[in-house]
Amino acid sequence: MKIAQLTFTRFLAAIAIVIFHFHKDVFPFSLKGVKELTGFLNVLVSYFFVLSGFILTINTGEKLNLKKFYFNRFSRIYPVYLFALLFTLLLILGIRPLSFSWDFHRVLLSFFLVQSWNSNYALALNYPAWSLSAEAFFYLLFPFVYLGLQRVSFRWKILLVVFFWLLMQVLFVSLAYARQSFVLYNPVFHLSTFLIGILGGLFYRERKPWLMAHYRKAVHLLVFTTLVLLFLILTENKLFQMVYHNGILAPVFMLSIFIVAESRNGLISWFGLRKPEYLGEISYGIYILQVPVYRLLTQTTNLKSAMSASGFFFSYVFVLLVISIFSYELIERPSRLFLRRTFFP
Repeated sequence: MKIAQLTFTRFLAAIAIVIFHFHKDVFPFSLKGVKELTGFLNVLVSYFFVLSGFILTINTGEKLNLKKFYFNRFSRIYPVYLFALLFTLLLILGIRPLSFSWDFHRVLLSFFLVQSWNSNYALALNYPAWSLSAEAFFYLLFPFVYLGLQRVSFRWKILLVVFFWLLMQVLFVSLAYARQSFVLYNPVFHLSTFLIGILGGLFYRERKPWLMAHYRKAVHLLVFTTLVLLFLILTENKLFQMVYHNGILAPVFMLSIFIVAESRNGLISWFGLRKPEYLGEISYGIYILQVPVYRLLTQTTNLKSAMSASGFFFSYVFVLLVISIFSYELIERPSRLFLRRTFFP
């Protein structure tokens, strides 16, 4: 099942995370009020986790071929991931020679998508890739979680997932308060976010008539929740700043996915048109290539010093979009099709 308008939301989230990473002194993101909002855009990594769980679930039947599932996930993320890693290493070589003692662990952990398990290396090399390391863990667990939830009643599905989500939020807050930084990127502390997506997918598939009957209430709830979040952000609430990173907003993201998936609103319906959908399709490239492309421009050109911060940023975004299109057309899509046709004809 493909929901085209959700694909475009991946593009919006990817661009928002690019803004979060590189927005310093950029208009309008440096304006008072906007700057405070921009500083929280990294939370949209959690949106990717929720959306991933949701999409996998609504596209999985009662029977699941483990070998094919894992291979499809590998062919979906790894070719461009590897390209981004090699791109980054090439740019590092342009500055200094690689050092065995300094780089070996970083390269090895990144190559096998396990860097997020070690807080010392979670942000090594291509730092947004930590979330792909977490996703790889989620993919590994998905078949067992999905099939396990299929064995219990819907009420127990809700109780089990919500209990685990609440437990992880309590653990995260406790450890974050104790300044244990490893919880920020460790996949276990983001797993509950992915599980909320799985639960949402099961709900969407099994209780869709109920959802449609309460659609207007869901919209009102999302508007109210958004206003509360804006208040917490703009007033620089210290407690919210401490807890927002690791999935506490997962239910809000799940609610927004429900609404976008079933909306017939003119603007959201536009999300499902081919051009916006295509932007969503190249969003993975935008996300995983944002750092190497930024390094490319800053290492090989003097654009950053020759232009205003805003001029350089928007030029960078344009170049990132172009490279992401080429990456999608020449690497991501062809490699995925080739691998699937070769091993699962």
